[in-house]
Amino acid sequence: MQNIASFGTQECRSRSTVHSAICTIQGTPDKLIANLACTATSEEDVTELMQYVNDTLLPQMEQLLGIQFEVRNLQFAVAGRENLLTQPEDLDKGDASTDWLDDPFATPTLTPTQGWRPETGGKSADLSMA
Repeated sequence: MQNIASFGTQECRSRSTVHSAICTIQGTPDKLIANLACTATSEEDVTELMQYVNDTLLPQMEQLLGIQFEVRNLQFAVAGRENLLTQPEDLDKGDASTDWLDDPFATPTLTPTQGWRPETGGKSADLSMA
Protein backbone atom coordinates (compact mmCIF):
# COMPACT_ATOMS: atom_id res chain seq x y z
CA MET A 1 0.00 0.00 0.00
CA GLN A 2 2.87 2.35 0.76
CA ASN A 3 4.21 1.96 -2.79
CA ILE A 4 0.81 2.80 -4.27
CA ALA A 5 0.50 5.85 -1.99
CA SER A 6 3.97 6.97 -3.10
CA PHE A 7 2.86 6.48 -6.70
CA GLY A 8 -0.15 8.74 -6.06
CA THR A 9 2.04 11.40 -4.47
CA GLN A 10 4.57 11.33 -7.32
CA GLU A 11 1.90 11.37 -10.04
CA CYS A 12 0.35 14.49 -8.52
CA ARG A 13 3.68 16.21 -7.96
CA SER A 14 4.77 15.54 -11.54
CA ARG A 15 2.00 17.75 -12.94
CA SER A 16 3.06 21.30 -13.78
CA THR A 17 -0.09 22.70 -12.12
CA VAL A 18 0.74 21.15 -8.72
CA HIS A 19 2.67 22.99 -6.03
CA SER A 20 2.73 20.11 -3.52
CA ALA A 21 0.96 16.83 -2.82
CA ILE A 22 0.89 13.94 -0.39
CA CYS A 23 -1.03 10.68 -0.50
CA THR A 24 -1.49 7.99 2.15
CA ILE A 25 -3.52 4.80 2.25
CA GLN A 26 -4.78 3.21 5.44
CA GLY A 27 -7.28 0.66 6.60
CA THR A 28 -7.94 -2.98 5.85
CA PRO A 29 -8.57 -4.61 2.46
CA ASP A 30 -12.33 -4.50 3.07
CA LYS A 31 -12.21 -0.79 4.03
CA LEU A 32 -9.32 1.04 2.37
CA ILE A 33 -9.09 4.78 2.95
CA ALA A 34 -7.24 7.03 0.49
CA ASN A 35 -6.04 10.37 1.87
CA LEU A 36 -4.81 12.86 -0.72
CA ALA A 37 -3.91 16.50 -0.16
CA CYS A 38 -2.97 18.45 -3.25
CA THR A 39 -2.06 22.12 -3.57
CA ALA A 40 -2.47 23.73 -6.99
CA THR A 41 -0.24 26.52 -8.25
CA SER A 42 -3.26 28.69 -9.08
CA GLU A 43 -7.00 28.74 -8.52
CA GLU A 44 -7.64 28.17 -12.22
CA ASP A 45 -5.93 24.76 -11.96
CA VAL A 46 -8.02 23.35 -9.10
CA THR A 47 -10.98 22.09 -11.15
CA GLU A 48 -8.74 20.31 -13.65
CA LEU A 49 -6.70 18.85 -10.81
CA MET A 50 -9.80 17.56 -9.01
CA GLN A 51 -11.02 15.95 -12.22
CA TYR A 52 -7.62 14.32 -12.84
CA VAL A 53 -7.51 12.88 -9.31
CA ASN A 54 -11.09 11.54 -9.40
CA ASP A 55 -11.21 10.29 -12.98
CA THR A 56 -7.64 9.11 -13.59
CA LEU A 57 -5.32 8.88 -10.60
CA LEU A 58 -7.54 7.17 -8.02
CA PRO A 59 -8.86 4.59 -10.53
CA GLN A 60 -5.24 3.81 -11.51
CA MET A 61 -4.34 3.33 -7.86
CA GLU A 62 -7.38 1.09 -7.30
CA GLN A 63 -6.44 -0.97 -10.34
CA LEU A 64 -2.88 -1.42 -9.04
CA LEU A 65 -4.22 -2.47 -5.63
CA GLY A 66 -6.97 -4.66 -7.07
CA ILE A 67 -9.39 -3.12 -4.55
CA GLN A 68 -11.61 -0.03 -4.61
CA PHE A 69 -11.25 2.60 -1.92
CA GLU A 70 -14.11 2.61 0.55
CA VAL A 71 -13.37 6.22 1.56
CA ARG A 72 -11.64 8.99 -0.39
CA ASN A 73 -10.47 11.89 1.76
CA LEU A 74 -9.47 14.53 -0.77
CA GLN A 75 -8.22 18.01 0.04
CA PHE A 76 -7.46 20.63 -2.57
CA ALA A 77 -5.94 24.04 -1.93
CA VAL A 78 -4.22 26.87 -3.78
CA ALA A 79 -0.61 27.81 -3.06
CA GLY A 80 0.00 31.32 -1.78
CA ARG A 81 -3.52 32.06 -0.55
CA GLU A 82 -2.10 33.17 2.80
CA ASN A 83 -0.45 36.15 1.03
CA LEU A 84 -3.72 37.83 0.02
CA LEU A 85 -3.64 40.43 2.82
CA THR A 86 -3.21 44.01 1.63
CA GLN A 87 -0.69 44.71 4.39
CA PRO A 88 1.09 41.45 5.25
CA GLU A 89 3.33 43.22 7.77
CA ASP A 90 0.28 43.47 10.07
CA LEU A 91 -0.07 39.69 10.11
CA ASP A 92 0.75 38.00 13.42
CA LYS A 93 3.23 35.28 12.43
CA GLY A 94 1.97 32.95 15.17
CA ASP A 95 -1.52 32.83 13.66
CA ALA A 96 -0.44 32.24 10.05
CA SER A 97 1.47 29.00 10.37
CA THR A 98 1.45 26.94 7.19
CA ASP A 99 3.53 24.07 8.60
CA TRP A 100 0.47 21.82 8.39
CA LEU A 101 0.78 21.92 4.57
CA ASP A 102 3.99 19.87 4.81
CA ASP A 103 2.11 17.01 6.51
CA PRO A 104 -1.66 17.68 6.37
CA PHE A 105 -2.64 14.36 7.95
CA ALA A 106 -0.42 14.73 11.03
CA THR A 107 -2.09 15.03 14.42
CA PRO A 108 -2.09 18.70 15.47
CA THR A 109 -0.09 19.69 18.52
CA LEU A 110 -1.36 22.11 21.13
CA THR A 111 0.36 25.44 21.60
CA PRO A 112 1.07 26.74 25.12
CA THR A 113 -2.10 28.87 24.98
CA GLN A 114 -4.44 26.02 24.05
CA GLY A 115 -5.82 22.97 25.72
CA TRP A 116 -6.38 21.86 29.28
CA ARG A 117 -3.58 22.81 31.67
CA PRO A 118 -3.70 20.68 34.84
CA GLU A 119 -1.11 22.87 36.60
CA THR A 120 -3.66 25.71 36.72
CA GLY A 121 -6.23 23.57 38.50
CA GLY A 122 -8.58 23.36 35.53
CA LYS A 123 -11.09 20.54 35.34
CA SER A 124 -12.33 18.78 32.25
CA ALA A 125 -16.03 19.17 31.48
CA ASP A 126 -18.49 16.28 31.63
CA LEU A 127 -20.18 16.37 28.24
CA SER A 128 -22.24 13.20 28.64
CA MET A 129 -25.93 13.25 27.81
CA ALA A 130 -26.95 11.34 30.97
